[in-house]
Amino acid sequence: MSLRRTLCDVSGDCPIEGTRDDRRLARALLSRPPGRRSSISHVAGNRPYRRGTVTRYALLLRGVNVGTGNALPMAELRAMLTNMGCTAVRTYVQSGNAVLATTLRAAQVAKGIEVALAQYMGRPIATTLRTLAQLTAIVDGNPFAGVATDPAKLCVTFLSSAPAGSELAPLHLQDFAPEQFRVRGKEIYSWHPNGQGRSPLAAALGKLRVRGTVTTRNWNTVLKLRDMLGEI
Repeated sequence: MSLRRTLCDVSGDCPIEGTRDDRRLARALLSRPPGRRSSISHVAGNRPYRRGTVTRYALLLRGVNVGTGNALPMAELRAMLTNMGCTAVRTYVQSGNAVLATTLRAAQVAKGIEVALAQYMGRPIATTLRTLAQLTAIVDGNPFAGVATDPAKLCVTFLSSAPAGSELAPLHLQDFAPEQFRVRGKEIYSWHPNGQGRSPLAAALGKLRVRGTVTTRNWNTVLKLRDMLGEI
């Protein structure tokens, strides 16, 4: 699938959000020599795009648009994903959240976008993917449904693999009351009734040393991403 076909006629319908920034970025990408339009072709080994089963993913990035030197315009992220052959690409707020549809496997999506992000940002960016079915199960399995009265203070920490007991040991050595956490597979639910600003539990979660990637979103974002995936 060519970049020109994927990004479409920038004056017409397009699978990425049609803001002025998007159209300007699309024109810039299309004006580049074919060999420089994207680093994704190196990941795929220049193999032709193959049609297959389309899967919808939510993409979560860690550490973008916070602090200095971490700026990532969402128009750039949308263009990177579209350039990989992803469709129905949309982003949510500025903290690095996107939804997309693709025939690529999860590992291919993660590798491709990580290469593009590393080139753009000048450093590695951790990525996490969840399907619509997985996000729906996360929402349905909320262990704090009867406790959490403010969705902004309920969080989910997403891990790329289920944590080992030794990796969770720092959480079990402290008493975080009235805060609570529950581990469910590759997710850690946490309830912060007094907010996250000075939360000992949030600080401990941020320092966890686990295999692979880890990133946290509040419940409002989790629900929004699930709903956006359902609309694709």
